[in-house]
Amino acid sequence: MDTGRHAESRENQGPSHHPAPAGIEVQLLRSSLARSEWTFRGTRHRAFLLQAGSGLVQSGGVETPIAAPCIVWLPAGRKATLSFEAGSRGASLAVSEVDLGRAIPVGPNATQLRSALAQTIVGAKLPPERARRIADTLGLMEEEARQDQPGAQDAVVHLLAVFLIALWRISRPVLNESQPLPRTIVHNFLQAVELHLRDHWTVARYAAFVGVTSDRLNSAVRRATGRSPLALLHARLVAEASALIDNSGMQIAEVAETLGFRDPAYFSRFFKRETGQSPNRHRLEAAGKAARGVGSFAAWP
Repeated sequence: MDTGRHAESRENQGPSHHPAPAGIEVQLLRSSLARSEWTFRGTRHRAFLLQAGSGLVQSGGVETPIAAPCIVWLPAGRKATLSFEAGSRGASLAVSEVDLGRAIPVGPNATQLRSALAQTIVGAKLPPERARRIADTLGLMEEEARQDQPGAQDAVVHLLAVFLIALWRISRPVLNESQPLPRTIVHNFLQAVELHLRDHWTVARYAAFVGVTSDRLNSAVRRATGRSPLALLHARLVAEASALIDNSGMQIAEVAETLGFRDPAYFSRFFKRETGQSPNRHRLEAAGKAARGVGSFAAWP
């Protein structure tokens, strides 16, 4: 473990720290002769596996002693200070919200997994064998990040999924037939859309990602927005396309590629079907409005 005080703004320092592909960061905490302390502002999700030693977690005005083998999970938004006594060792993980969403496995347990990851876990005790397996997973993530071999990004994301499932199991999930509330379904769907809009997922895949059937997703989204999931997906694509056409200076083919369309002609047909005009016509009209000052402060009375 590196000695001294660590802060989120300086966490790229230290020889044992390796920024992983996909924005996932893993650090091996090696045994140190001195006490060390970490302070986090809560901008990312945090996990600490303590294999040996002891420490203290300070969060929300509460101090909680921890002792190995144990694990700490701090969801994004949770500010905390962690201190470890001399001789402590283990591993740490930092994950952005976007990368967490990409790593959560698709399937019926996705909603429960997301719910578990929204909760704080402080010093949950682990059997030595489970702690070793989790340490091995984090060690492989660190190794993939450090060596940066072909396919490293995919490997790290898959290993993160394995870790998240282990964390979910530690939280003692209740496996039953209860269904998520409609507002939870809609929230998770809209979040998934922002993550995977350019991947052109089907509605069925979004439903699987959220952990419900396609019919239930359709019902919840229609009730909340008055539109179908597919209509919302198309509306978001059109909004993104319009912004790029109006403001980026890209060629139409480049806009299509940026949005995940393999065929520029298909993109043009899609855009015209949704808006009533071709991308080129849309750009000409937007340029004309800008030249006339339509919508600008100068056009106000």
